[in-house]
Amino acid sequence: MTPYEDIAIIFRNNSSADGLEAALRESNIPCKRKGGVSFFDAKEIKFILDIVSLIVNPKDLMAFIHIFEYAKGVGSALAKDIFISLNHFGDGDLLRGVTSPINSDLPKLSKKNNRQLGLFDDSDEIGLATRFAFMGFSKDILNHPIVKIKKIEKEALEFFSNFYTLLKEIDSNDSSYIIVNKIINSKLYKYLIDILSTQRAKLKSGEIDRNRKEEAQTKIIYKAKMLLELSKNYKDINRFLNAMILGGGEISEGEGVNLLTVHASKGLEFEDVYIVDLADGRFPNTKLMNKNGGLEEERRLFYVAVTRAKKRLFLSYAKYDKIKKTEYKPSPFLFEAKLLKESDK
Repeated sequence: MTPYEDIAIIFRNNSSADGLEAALRESNIPCKRKGGVSFFDAKEIKFILDIVSLIVNPKDLMAFIHIFEYAKGVGSALAKDIFISLNHFGDGDLLRGVTSPINSDLPKLSKKNNRQLGLFDDSDEIGLATRFAFMGFSKDILNHPIVKIKKIEKEALEFFSNFYTLLKEIDSNDSSYIIVNKIINSKLYKYLIDILSTQRAKLKSGEIDRNRKEEAQTKIIYKAKMLLELSKNYKDINRFLNAMILGGGEISEGEGVNLLTVHASKGLEFEDVYIVDLADGRFPNTKLMNKNGGLEEERRLFYVAVTRAKKRLFLSYAKYDKIKKTEYKPSPFLFEAKLLKESDK
């Protein structure tokens, strides 16, 4: 058997690696991704998994902080204090503190913390709950003790409102698919999509490129749907989380199958090489072909990819993308290499 570190999976487009990485992790096969951000390190994926983590373990402070740091005006310090407050409201149960609080008073922090943060000064509590009265919030939110926290402003409360709505809809006994589906279709996740796509579409001038924003939104949604597809294999949410996160750190450490783009593979050789996504429009890449040297440059890159193999070479492509619901035809390079006949088109 070929050692994992002597195996490479090469692709033309970085997006091709997401499904591969997810499938390898699911199969407990270690892998190393070069020349791109790991699928599981992508912010849009970590956000979903942080919510799942919080549902499985409501005491996960770091997951809560990672979620609430996306709320405008909420940094890690305030997120931590909101976490403490919600636990107090739920009498030690954070999820209950969010959806059906038992205690309505604010938690007592030390005088040092009170002076430093100014969050829980009893003398300021009067009137805090009424400051949001005419801002369109539901009665459930206006009556929630979280509105008493001094440093929470309108944008942060809107974020909490979406978080509250999502948790009210989720049952911890739901299947992994149902939970992930509810997350990616929630107002909370749509808010995240807007934040991340805006960041990724920002030009040096500070302006937002609308086309780039739409493209970023499409990519974010595609990644989320890919995770949703993975969740179908796990009825139990704990097993899903374990496969996606808890086992991920161990699987990603040390040696593993190499996932890399054609450009990142230059100068390297491996015993076994798998070149994937050899579909027309994907490799050769139609979009990049119009910018970087045309078909001849794509053909050269194909040559670079196939010559990375020292012993065994495997070429493949998918005929159908069930997430995009798109059919693909084989790459013209497979016909040029006499691996397919014209009748195979």
